[in-house]
Amino acid sequence: MTTTLDQPSGSVAPTVPPSRGLRACWIVGFGSLALAFPVYTYLVFGSNANREAMANTMAIQATLGYFLGIFAAYLPLPSLRTWTRYERLQATVLPFVICSYITHLTWELGWLILHKPIAGAQDSAWAYAWWNYIDGGDTRYLNPDPHFLMIEVLSVINGCVGLTGLVLLKRSRFTDVRGTLLVMSTAVTHTVLTWYYYGSEIIGGFPSANTSSFIDFGVKFILLNSPWLIAPWFVLTWGYLTLKRQLGRR
Repeated sequence: MTTTLDQPSGSVAPTVPPSRGLRACWIVGFGSLALAFPVYTYLVFGSNANREAMANTMAIQATLGYFLGIFAAYLPLPSLRTWTRYERLQATVLPFVICSYITHLTWELGWLILHKPIAGAQDSAWAYAWWNYIDGGDTRYLNPDPHFLMIEVLSVINGCVGLTGLVLLKRSRFTDVRGTLLVMSTAVTHTVLTWYYYGSEIIGGFPSANTSSFIDFGVKFILLNSPWLIAPWFVLTWGYLTLKRQLGRR
């Protein structure tokens, strides 16, 4: 029997079905990420909170926020019981790519443009959005080498490519094959760049990761980056099935 997920001629909806529970998970997951920077900036500069403790707390919060926001569609929520596997897949892919592209074109692009002033602004509130990450032990953002700078450049380009794909999909109500292909291409780049990061750290003896600390190694190095190894495969699967549906309608 052919399942709903496997039907090439199924419709491609530009949105996912309404779900109050899923919306709540997105608000909690991604909302906590959006509020984190102003809240932790206030705690550090307004309440003199310990910077290392705040960096560790934010790393844990960000990890939980990413996993909840991205993979919430696979939770056993009552409002999702009638959803097809394709709808759950799309409700995972869209939050992931939107979150990724926003990060590429704000936090990473801002660091690329301002990384030299940021390095000398440890005690300035405006730079804390990046210094929180540096306080957490990732010195690549403090003293970047050309290889790391190029990784960030490619991430920003990836965000531009993906945003273009989303715009094409939005304008065509998810019928434009070009948009699907562009979004799929960013999943490949996400996987390659993340594996390059993991691989270069492993081969180099973990120069930017404290392997003796569970927070530094287990949370910041492994878990915080792992959505960009896991979710791209969801994107590629979604793209393949979406292309079958888009091409099947012609």
